[in-house]
Amino acid sequence: DQEDIAAFFDLSLPGMDEVMAIIEMANLLKEGAYDILIVDTAPTGHTVRMLNLPDKMKKWVEVMDLMQHKHRYMFSHFAGKKYVKDECDLFLEGLSADIERVRNLLSNRETTRFVPVMIPEPMSIYETKRLIDALEKMHVPVTKVLVNRVAESDSCVFCSAKKEDQKQPLIEIEDLFSKYDLVRVPLFPTEIRGIGGLNTMADYLSGVPGPSRPLKTIQTMETPGPCLALNPDLEFILFGGKGGVGKTSLASAAALHLARHNPGKRVLLFSTDPAHSLSDALIQPIGDRITAVQWAVGRGQGAVGSGQRAGGRGDEKNSAIRNPQSAIDSNLFAMEIDADRLWADFKKAFRNDIEEVFDRFLAGGTDIKFEREVMTEMLELAPPGVDEIMALDTIMDLRNKGEFDTFVLDTSPTGHLLRFLELPDLVREWLKAFFRLLLKYKGVVRLSTAAEKALALSKNVRRIQETLTDPERTGFVAVTIPEAMGLLELERLVGALETGRIPCGHIVVNKAVPQTDCGFCSFRRAEQQGYIKKIVSRFPSRTIIKVPLFPHQVRGMGDLNDLGAMVFCDGDRT
Repeated sequence: DQEDIAAFFDLSLPGMDEVMAIIEMANLLKEGAYDILIVDTAPTGHTVRMLNLPDKMKKWVEVMDLMQHKHRYMFSHFAGKKYVKDECDLFLEGLSADIERVRNLLSNRETTRFVPVMIPEPMSIYETKRLIDALEKMHVPVTKVLVNRVAESDSCVFCSAKKEDQKQPLIEIEDLFSKYDLVRVPLFPTEIRGIGGLNTMADYLSGVPGPSRPLKTIQTMETPGPCLALNPDLEFILFGGKGGVGKTSLASAAALHLARHNPGKRVLLFSTDPAHSLSDALIQPIGDRITAVQWAVGRGQGAVGSGQRAGGRGDEKNSAIRNPQSAIDSNLFAMEIDADRLWADFKKAFRNDIEEVFDRFLAGGTDIKFEREVMTEMLELAPPGVDEIMALDTIMDLRNKGEFDTFVLDTSPTGHLLRFLELPDLVREWLKAFFRLLLKYKGVVRLSTAAEKALALSKNVRRIQETLTDPERTGFVAVTIPEAMGLLELERLVGALETGRIPCGHIVVNKAVPQTDCGFCSFRRAEQQGYIKKIVSRFPSRTIIKVPLFPHQVRGMGDLNDLGAMVFCDGDRT
């Protein structure tokens, strides 16, 4: 009835604001208000979800229309009049037309271009490949790819190492993306900000030579900062921040450090980011099965060969864990959770339960057609991101079974993470609306199995909320870089964590240029030091850990050990 439908429309769905923004863009183009619209999108995983939202919204409209269809039938059957479209019908028609217009706009090669931006590092290459594959499936046109921050200076050992380290990735980029127009953008000595900086970038992209700028060495004093001192009894350690700040590397280094220094504890490193990078950081295939990570030594060395899996603590029947094909002595494990698969399995099981319930009516000569259709499709109205809640629920199950002692989470980038932190309250509201519908059939049909599944999900959401806000069990490490945009995103993230009462006592400022005699590096370092001072002054109650920029991409056990030693102050931090 009207109350049922209103309950779902009243929910604030994550991602809806971006869809409405796209619809507004389509309206602006339709009205001719602007000739060109340039959109700065979110990081890869969130962008792919956003571009997929028109299809998901189409499904929402179909389910709402099913609900409305019963109203139309009842009116025509009992009133004996021809049905006249009401405001709800017109709204659904209008929304459906808007969604179709957006979908057509995104795939129109005459009007739209998506420009992927990457940097010459392995993780960025793999993520860009995933992004372009997704764009091709959605028929979103791509013709150019920007390769940003290409090292050209070789005025010091640090610069030369960076340039040398990018050689192989640049060759791989040329090979993987050969069918696209590749545009290289150099690494500038200063941050690109303000009209002057943006004009410099624009001139470069346009091929206009800019004025040369002398690079003089700027000497600054190096002051060793504090270390990351985590409570060893914490159960959950989350690393979060904007895209590209090094969350995955830091989370991996922290998990390795905790495993090495606590041999009696089993540590699980896991990711809920839709664009997983743990495999890239560890140089080992991980996937959505718990995988033992062997401690290899030396930079660029992988951990464990493909197919080597770890069993649970005496629980060989756990569906998330496979026994190893060869014995591995390790207390560190990793997992890239396939949240989409978990949610798809949950929906399939729920649909089967509903079909079984209504099949009993059919066997008795009665079929409640509208209810059958609506109830089987009801889960399509679930808010985007509920799949990630189920991913965390999997981790909670492992915790309750005693599979692991410490969980280290590599979270999705800030924008997506903030949505995720809002999800527990939203999911519980959605489940309340869902339960109200289920209760209408109490005594009419036996929905015990389906209701139990939904009730269990609701209880687990509460467990997740309680865990994330418990400082005795959870610690959040905010990661940023010493740049203006990094500082702004850090302020947003810390504010959201405070609102959600999620404990965050540490901030890692990553990729700080170390002291050097090179003029190019000195310019970058001097600029960064100003932002580091701002971060220290704006967050006086938190421990600020400075981590230097490596001349190469941090990958493999050797690099992760080095990074962990710097962050946790193991021995000589230089």
